[in-house]
Amino acid sequence: MIKNIFGVDFKYEEDKMYRKLKTKWVCCNDKKPEKNGYIRITINKKMYYLHRLIYKYHNENWDITDSSNNNLIDHININPLDNRIENLRVVNHSQNQRNRNKQDNCSSKFIGVCWNKTSKKWQAQISINGKEKYLGSYDTEEEASEAYKKKYNEIMDI
Repeated sequence: MIKNIFGVDFKYEEDKMYRKLKTKWVCCNDKKPEKNGYIRITINKKMYYLHRLIYKYHNENWDITDSSNNNLIDHININPLDNRIENLRVVNHSQNQRNRNKQDNCSSKFIGVCWNKTSKKWQAQISINGKEKYLGSYDTEEEASEAYKKKYNEIMDI
């Protein structure tokens, strides 16, 4: 199905977005990503992230021009090049910050889990509205990770 966004015709087929340029269709997903890993498309001299265009294509009432912290489009699997509609969702800034890869400065292989040298236990914590919330200390990395996942799912309403 062809849909017009900002005066440009788009179609979405086989998990890819196509843009009509004069007489031919060009795959937007094939465009080289920027340094931050995301693909941007120019429409009427304004840049738009591809994942936001794809979400708009499938959700006509969603306001793509609202760039507030309560209207972010998140990649569920954290991969900025996986722009399948089922991998995209609207989140607020706090939710978006929780859905990311683990930080390099952490001693654990799990997100939200670090080794506490003083207590000699694995500590779980999560960021909520920019503030770190302590979730407890655990004997194993896996237990701490489960505490993090439980709180994460509760916050994300999963």
